[in-house]
Amino acid sequence: MRLGFLTTYSEEMVEFAGNDESFECLEINGPPDEWIGNSAKAKSSRSKAQALLDENELTIASFLYLNFPRIESSGRELSKHLSFLEQLMETCNDMGVAVITGAGPMGYDPSVSLEENVARYEKVYSRVSKIAEDYGVKIAFENWPGAGPFAEGGNLTVTPEAWGLMFDAVPSKNIGLEFDPSHLLWQWIDPFAAFDEFFDRVYVLHAKDTEIFSDRLKRCGVFGSGWWRYRLPGFAKFDWHRLFAMAHERGYEDAVIIEHEDAVFDGERRQEGFHRCGQFLKSCILD
Repeated sequence: MRLGFLTTYSEEMVEFAGNDESFECLEINGPPDEWIGNSAKAKSSRSKAQALLDENELTIASFLYLNFPRIESSGRELSKHLSFLEQLMETCNDMGVAVITGAGPMGYDPSVSLEENVARYEKVYSRVSKIAEDYGVKIAFENWPGAGPFAEGGNLTVTPEAWGLMFDAVPSKNIGLEFDPSHLLWQWIDPFAAFDEFFDRVYVLHAKDTEIFSDRLKRCGVFGSGWWRYRLPGFAKFDWHRLFAMAHERGYEDAVIIEHEDAVFDGERRQEGFHRCGQFLKSCILD
């Protein structure tokens, strides 16, 4: 397993990661617009970035992309999305990136059943999966619930129930998960059972924890606010040793990416948070 973190691309962050012995890879938010396409400028930008990564002994594990086609997309709108995805996958191939991640597919309609939403997903993502197969790139959806599980216009990839229906509808192995246990914890979904069921569809493992404030929860209930917050691994109670033991036993060898949404280590302490979390996770991951 390779350990890295999610970041916007910059020379500063590449050099920071390269100087920290915990990190071997990055998930790049974007990627930058100037990397996309076949122009001389785009090729030069990619080449310059690749040289900096090589110099710092890092690879790009994945690109985070936030504009996957919505499940209600059709016609010209869908064609435009598919065309850009092809350009993005060409960039992946040129830079040795095997996975595109992101929350999605969005567009959930709570006025109809989960099964009907999955049927809409099938119409769009059977086409997306074909492009991914052609380019040899995997798509890994993060199980981010957004404003709430199955909210209007929100993410379909929220629960193990939905994952099973999605993978049945579009069985291509080029579509899978960016598995993030933090989003399952505050839904009271067992992350270990979920990982055990779908480990063969986990293409990136997002490392983020959730801290539960039990006293607040007792007063406001699950529909209240302020009873949980995201934390870096090592600063809450999720059993990362157990998860990585499971991952090792099941042959997971892909990236572990820290997603830093920890307010305690925000601002000037952000890099400290990455460093301390990296040290903790290195002690959990089995070689």
